[in-house]
Amino acid sequence: MPKISPRPEITSHPLYKATMAAQHMAYQLMREVPPDHKAEATKLHQSTVHVTTYATFALEPEQPDPAAQYDGLDDAAAEALSHLAPLAHLSSDSETLRKALEEIRKIAAEERAKETLLRRG
Repeated sequence: MPKISPRPEITSHPLYKATMAAQHMAYQLMREVPPDHKAEATKLHQSTVHVTTYATFALEPEQPDPAAQYDGLDDAAAEALSHLAPLAHLSSDSETLRKALEEIRKIAAEERAKETLLRRG
């Protein structure tokens, strides 16, 4: 089945761009860690894929419940951070990834607040 890319208005959004950057960093970390840390690094990458997926659905204009998607994004980002912690000493980029995940959570919270105001108004 072919992959269907998100709409341009989603892929150009800062939240989506940030999630894709974090996903790429996690992938690179997964490739670089020693074999005995591959499982945890794979879980980290998987969590960042989930972050990107939730961001994509949250930003979708036709999304009936973006709040649920933002909740899922925050949970996935927290999970990614928990998977990153035991790997932090293995990569010089782990601090950059940690900061990126924290920034994603911040942007998502701001977007959720905007969405809530729009739906109330």
